[in-house]
Amino acid sequence: MENGRIVRLVRGEYVLFDPAAGEDGVLAHGAVAVKADGKVASVGPYRQLRQEYPDVPVEGDDQCLVMPGMIDSHSHGSGLSYFELGPGYDHLEYWKTITPTISRPDPYLDTLWCAVKHIRSGCTAIHHMGGMKGVDRVLSAYQKAGMRWAFSATIQDANLLTYDDNAFFPSLPPDLRERAEARYRPEDPGGFIRQYFEEFRALCAEHAKTAPIGLGPMGPQWCSGELLKAMREVAGELDAKIHMHAVQTPYQNDSIVRTHGQTSIAYLDQLELLGPHLTIGHGVWMSERDIALLAEAGASVTHHPGCNLNMRNGILPLKAILAAGITVAVAIDGKGINDDEDIIAEMRLAEKLHRVADLQPGTPRAVTPAMLVEMTTTNAARIVGWEDVCGRLQPGLAADLAVVDLAPDPYVHPEATPQERLVMQKSRHDVRLVMVEGQVLMRDGNMLTIDEEALKHELVHSLTASSSQGEAELLEQLRPHILRHYQDLAPIPEAFRPFYPLNRRDWTP
Repeated sequence: MENGRIVRLVRGEYVLFDPAAGEDGVLAHGAVAVKADGKVASVGPYRQLRQEYPDVPVEGDDQCLVMPGMIDSHSHGSGLSYFELGPGYDHLEYWKTITPTISRPDPYLDTLWCAVKHIRSGCTAIHHMGGMKGVDRVLSAYQKAGMRWAFSATIQDANLLTYDDNAFFPSLPPDLRERAEARYRPEDPGGFIRQYFEEFRALCAEHAKTAPIGLGPMGPQWCSGELLKAMREVAGELDAKIHMHAVQTPYQNDSIVRTHGQTSIAYLDQLELLGPHLTIGHGVWMSERDIALLAEAGASVTHHPGCNLNMRNGILPLKAILAAGITVAVAIDGKGINDDEDIIAEMRLAEKLHRVADLQPGTPRAVTPAMLVEMTTTNAARIVGWEDVCGRLQPGLAADLAVVDLAPDPYVHPEATPQERLVMQKSRHDVRLVMVEGQVLMRDGNMLTIDEEALKHELVHSLTASSSQGEAELLEQLRPHILRHYQDLAPIPEAFRPFYPLNRRDWTP
């Protein structure tokens, strides 16, 4: 059979074929045999496979790590970073008053550049969260690059300016209030919601057989109860996953506590939204009870270490989340620590952030390099919906893989594991080859599917203002009122205030 023919061997000093299996998932001096249909045929000793297939091309060498392609489990497809576009990063509540006014590139070109940056860092797949408008062009960018994609359709039907616009609008001067409500209060939320689900069903009909299509409510503070209840019903009807921003900042949780008398996670539990189909993005400000609720429901969390630092969110209580048995995946969220979509750097940042000072010498670290590699491959695949497609290098799964140069410079002790060498020392610059479904996308720094220099030129020349002058002026007038709105809330009482407000163990109103 032509599809079963072996067309390539990919060899390395190590083949990490199952990141969830620890040392048992690593084969020294091994190789992956790739079939013509883009699937893994076998994983075994290189010498043995070379004897079996003496004439097929070989990628890699005896100083490489061959591993499953890494997965960014939460992205918005931004190729040009917000630093490059001008506003940089700040508290989300303030930042959202600036970003609507900046110049932006063409969405297709921007997503294509996002894909290039991910591929260069060893990512073979991405979970894109975005609106329905122009979705076909955005997804075609990943297809052009050759990258595997999943899509969650985002929606927000409430609180377009603050987390409680019903309280905010009356605080404005009459003339400013009238203009703000005319621009930022939805006129027909019911019709907007119906249109969203119609478009979502059409998107599922077109793509669900080939890519995971999920629901993406922007967050409990940005969605009406009616919308969230509809999310639960449609998710059950279509067996769709839900990926939601939640408790990213203390003000988000505070708004739900004030409105519903309980935390965001407890509120979602009341609406029967918690379950294995749900993934929470960020989760920084969850209480111990929130973590227990997620664990009981089998929900998941994506951890965005660089984004959380850039946006001054705080630090995810990862040790407690892992202790509860919750599945966690590492994600970049378009705001990584180096602004280059380097998921290896994000893993290293996470390892450093969670070296907690627990004052108990000899206790295990909260997270190890091996755990982080699992979070960026196997766990990410499970969360997004690719568990039977990628995330491991096993017969029958897709040959989605990355080859990383592990050559010591000049020395590394022989007991260092390949996961440790990857997370503690390497970066996107050490990625030598990236393959998706058996197709080589990047080799030795050269993109094979895209003219990178031409893309850069087109991208820069596509920048156009994304906001009318009128909206920019309105937001400028609203900004001091929005800031005062949050400053007056003080969501962290003095009794709970640490030296740095990073997260909060309790959330008693």
